[in-house]
Parts: sequence; structure tokens; C-alpha cells
Amino acid sequence: MSKLFCFAFRLKLISPNLQVSFFSSQPKRECKKNIGKVVNVAIVGAPNAGKSTLINRILERKICAASNKVHTTTKLTRALCYENDTQIVFLDTPGIVTVKEQKKYKLPESMLAACHKSLRCADVVGVVHDVSNKWTKDKLHGDVINMLEVVKDIPSFLILNKVDMLKSKKQLLTVINNLTNGVIAGNPIPNATKSRKNKEKLHGYSHFSDVFLVSALNGDGVSDIKQYLMKNAKVRYLQYDPSEWTDQMPEILIEEAVRAKFMDFLSQEIPYNLITKLEYFDDVAEEDKIMCSVTVECPTDRLVRLISGAGGGRLQQIKSNVRNDLVDMFKKPVVIDIQLKVKNKSTSEDII
Repeated sequence: MSKLFCFAFRLKLISPNLQVSFFSSQPKRECKKNIGKVVNVAIVGAPNAGKSTLINRILERKICAASNKVHTTTKLTRALCYENDTQIVFLDTPGIVTVKEQKKYKLPESMLAACHKSLRCADVVGVVHDVSNKWTKDKLHGDVINMLEVVKDIPSFLILNKVDMLKSKKQLLTVINNLTNGVIAGNPIPNATKSRKNKEKLHGYSHFSDVFLVSALNGDGVSDIKQYLMKNAKVRYLQYDPSEWTDQMPEILIEEAVRAKFMDFLSQEIPYNLITKLEYFDDVAEEDKIMCSVTVECPTDRLVRLISGAGGGRLQQIKSNVRNDLVDMFKKPVVIDIQLKVKNKSTSEDII
């Protein structure tokens, strides 16, 4: 994608060229106290803004569960990148969630505090904003602004995601002006319209240090973010071994990957009523492959038949897509079996 326009600050789109450390399937161990450069990055934003997709693209590995539905991420997950003696610790957070949404989608209560927890651990905060949503593209979520105001002393930057979906690139100048209140790094944006005098009508945040235009899905612009973060890393003891790329156990990653894929394939609120459980896991070292089995509990027989599809075709399609995501995650062959089960029925009554 070509450069859209030039400001005094850096706003450009380039293709990524990234390298990350290899997967370690062993449980997380205490890191030797090696000194390097470390930066903790909290990635926050409204639901479905593309936070997990962005992190996965930067690390070139599908560590964080991502789908086309809101509230795919339900817990704070750390994704790790080590390069040139620098460790970037991404804190992937759930999207902003209200008490009403938590009850509607049967989400863990811990989601309500996950974003605030990530901010307390962060050296820098990245705010991902979906500019393809015509209803919200010109204003930040109110809860995001409130969180940023609480941690105003922590540097923050704005990430405009899905810019490739905008029909008119001329809209970007207006969007940036609205989301930053016309100010970046303490300086007015050149040639931008003046901020409204009535501050109560402002829907942006005035303390972003930088702005990036990206398409997390195809990778445009994400390498700029990585370089920006590496420059903001500080000399300190490494928090994790350089070979590790997440703080989550492989078993949890598999469950989350299956859950996310069901969210992609099923409509409305159906996937939020399913319970994903890993039944078997083995990292076969001598064959360099992973074997696993996952059970997905459904509320009714009818839902099992709906999910399975004619002749089990939909379930096979889901299984194939999950396998591809896991291969991308673990960087090795994966054999996975997914079974549908009616909740509270005995094994002999299960519908496969």
C-alpha cells in the first residue's frame, strides 16, 4: 500500500518483515536473569477492533485467539517477541465489556478488570481503533478514554486499523483529527481543522505520542509499530526466556483456538453458549507433532445437529480451519479431533 499523505509525524504503510523466536512446548519456567531490553505493551480498544489480529501479525504467529465476533478474547494473554536482545511483551486484553454484555454473552467476570490490570503492567499503551465502522470511526469508546485518563503518565499511541476498507482515504485526516482532538505529541496536527471549543463534545484523546495506519489482517503498516516499540524498550532483566512466545500453556491455546473458530462459523449468540474442553494433549517430541482432542459441549441435541451440518460437513470444515490455525501457532504438524457433546449426557449418548 502506498503512502497516503505526509505530516510532520510519521504515518505510512509498509509491508512487515519480522522475525520471532521459536516455540517452546515446555511449561513456562523461571527465566535466567539475563539483561536485555524489555517493553511491556498493553493493547486495548473496543471489541472487534482487531487487537489480537494485530499482535498475531506482528509476531507472525497465531498466538491470540481472533474471530469476526466481539469478545473473542476473554482473558489477559501475554504474547512474546524476542529480537536483537529486545523482548516485547504484548498484553492482549479483552475488548471493553459492560456488566450487561458480560451477562448476555456469559463472559467470565474477570474480563471486567482485565484491561485495567494490563494498564498497570504496561510501559506503553497501544489503542487499536476500527476506522471501517462508520458509526464509531470518528470517536473513541468512552471507557477507553476514561482508562487512558487514569494512566495519563504512561505513553500511549493510536493504531488506526482496517484502513484498507475505507472507500475514501481523504477521510483519514478527519478521523485522526477527531480521535486525537487535533493534537499529537503535544503539537497541533498540520492543516487539520481546529478542535471544537466545547470540550464536552470531544470524543478523542489529546495525549497520543504517535499515530499508525495499519491493516492488521494483511500486514500493512505493522512493522512500523514493532520498530516503534523496540525503540521504547528499556534495559532491564528479561521477564521470560527468549525461546518462549507466550505465557499460556499449549492446552489453553488449543481450547481458545477452537472456541474462536466456532465463533467464526456460527451465527448470532450460538457460540457463546458452547463450552470447549481439551480432553487429550500430547506433544510428541520424537515425531515433532502435536496430537489433541477437544470436546465442545452444546446445550441441546438440536444445536449439535445444527453445528455438525449435513453429513458432518460443517464440523469437518471447522476442524480443518482449526488445524490450520494451530499449525500456524505451533509451527509443526497438528492432529486434532473435535467432538460435539450434549451437556450433561453420558458418553454413550454423545452425538459425534
